[in-house]
Amino acid sequence: MSAAPDLARRPALLGRRIGACLIDGAVALVVLLVAAAVLGGISFGTEGGFPLIAASIGAYAVAIGWFLVSSLMQGGGGSIGMRALGLRLVRETDDAPLGFGRALLRNVIWGLGSAIVVGMFSPLFDPTPWRRGWHDQVSGAVMTDIAGHGAVVAAPAMTASGAETTTDAGDTPRTGIPGPLGAPASYPAPYPARAIAADAAAEPDERTVISPATAAAAPPAGVISFVPGVTSPGRPAAVPGAAVPGAAGSGAAGSVVPTVSAPAATPPAAPVPPAPAPASARHPSVLPDLVDQTRLSTGEKVLARLAWDDGATQAVYGRTLFGRNPVPETGAMVCPIRDETLSLSKTHFELLPAADGDVDPALWVIDRHSTNGVVVRRGAERRPAVPGEPTRVRMGDVLEFGDRQVRIEVAP
Repeated sequence: MSAAPDLARRPALLGRRIGACLIDGAVALVVLLVAAAVLGGISFGTEGGFPLIAASIGAYAVAIGWFLVSSLMQGGGGSIGMRALGLRLVRETDDAPLGFGRALLRNVIWGLGSAIVVGMFSPLFDPTPWRRGWHDQVSGAVMTDIAGHGAVVAAPAMTASGAETTTDAGDTPRTGIPGPLGAPASYPAPYPARAIAADAAAEPDERTVISPATAAAAPPAGVISFVPGVTSPGRPAAVPGAAVPGAAGSGAAGSVVPTVSAPAATPPAAPVPPAPAPASARHPSVLPDLVDQTRLSTGEKVLARLAWDDGATQAVYGRTLFGRNPVPETGAMVCPIRDETLSLSKTHFELLPAADGDVDPALWVIDRHSTNGVVVRRGAERRPAVPGEPTRVRMGDVLEFGDRQVRIEVAP
């Protein structure tokens, strides 16, 4: 598996982008006015020999030509305004120049959006530091700052398929069960629903079993078995018409004995209900050693143990989705993360084991095209995860996403 490219970039500040746009607009206006002045002067100088309408068409032709030249410059090293303010357009997937075709499409979308006015303000709809407008999203462009202004952040993780690109409009990059730094964990580690169901099936039935002797000693329905001051509350009274156990002689077996004088028979001891299984047996997530022990219900071992930045720990049993509010998927568990600073996507990343049949057990992380991305820190090395591609993580690695981080304490 090839190493993920380092896509950490500096997002262009909105003010500098506006400045570059004004410079390019001013240059285009000067070109149009110069062309109109020259061609109009020729028309007036020839006293109509060169028609004024032809001069107007020529001026607009020059403006369209400059539009194409400006698009070509933007797709390469940058337009005049971008070069002046140290900005550059690159593709969202890598740092390659945007190219003429995409730059032309970007400018056409910008023009169409500006015609309805609201398109000019579309960059403000993106709450992330990248401020990608409609024209940027359609053309797959990212405006970066190469002059060193602003902080370096992970590149926006977006794909052409539209899978959680900038669709998380509420996302402003951060994480879950653990709270922010320094805050106590608000929720316990998630316990898989399928494990709970299996545990419930594995637990013994705690309903009281009535033995035949107890059933025989119970009085028939409708018969008063307790009389205050006459019978003992702890002993069942003899039932009229019932045979007294242990009576001498065979004839006594069928005699009717008065209720008051009947000898009290010692009731059989009530069956003791089985003691409930200890919590550690029913819920393996609280076992002392989460990796060495196995889950009693399914025999499945713990995949990994995570240590969050607030001191909380969590066991991972299989493929698990993490984020602000992960969307459930078949075959995956979800781990919602409290995100007070709105720095996480709904489904930010997932942890999963190696594929079936892989002889090398491993733990992988996949960035689910989140807004702020996932960075794997191993010692002093920091490597951003490629969106949609699995990245191998090992024991001791730290995953950084948004304003949160989690350490892989135990992994295959």
